[in-house]
Amino acid sequence: MSCLNTVSRRFAFVSCLLVLMTGSASAEEVIDTSPRSGVTLRMLVDHPAEVRAVALLFPGGHGKVLIQDNGAIKGLKGNFLLRIRDRFIEGGIATAIFDAPSDHQDKEGLTAGYRATPEHASDIGKALASLRERFPGKPVWLVGTSRGSTSVGNAAANPSGSPADGVVMTSSIGVSSVHGNVREFDLAAIKMPALVMHHKNDGCKLTPPEGSQGIYDDLKGSARRELIIMEGGVEEGNPCQ
Repeated sequence: MSCLNTVSRRFAFVSCLLVLMTGSASAEEVIDTSPRSGVTLRMLVDHPAEVRAVALLFPGGHGKVLIQDNGAIKGLKGNFLLRIRDRFIEGGIATAIFDAPSDHQDKEGLTAGYRATPEHASDIGKALASLRERFPGKPVWLVGTSRGSTSVGNAAANPSGSPADGVVMTSSIGVSSVHGNVREFDLAAIKMPALVMHHKNDGCKLTPPEGSQGIYDDLKGSARRELIIMEGGVEEGNPCQ
């Protein structure tokens, strides 16, 4: 990606996905769908006046964003993807936050094991289809961080319905000693473009940076793949956020 030579390394992830635009008004709404009988899947969608593409966001951890009826977020407020949503909007990219479905709003939420199941991949496929209906003709990318990348890897390697147009996996689990390893999926089967990003000083014990190279290597079937290892910036707060 040639734009990597001209943008701030700290925000290379967002800048390489977006051609930044300014002055875009946004509109936020809560969307409830039913991926399975008796189950509700909630997404918080935010979009600028003119939508260029859509990013379906998968935060890590237990995945319980706890989106309220009024659009407020009660869970995972410190998560990386939730904190940078405005940067997508600035670039003309609509965002949709994937919350844990109603049958996984318990204490454990979206465990690493469940994120690897066909049922979860199917739920993601239906969420993706809903976004395609809402934003016809716009590309939809799956974007995950930490355990959220496990969800993205599953959905990309085992698409249910129309596959996504591309995937982004940041601070992903890529070592065999940690449950939820993205490399457990058949990443070579992923044909869509793929971007893998990690910080070389990632301090979260679940997402050591050495795992990113293996993920990138396994994505050999991708139409276009890129591995970005960042450095620098300011280290503060929870390293797993």
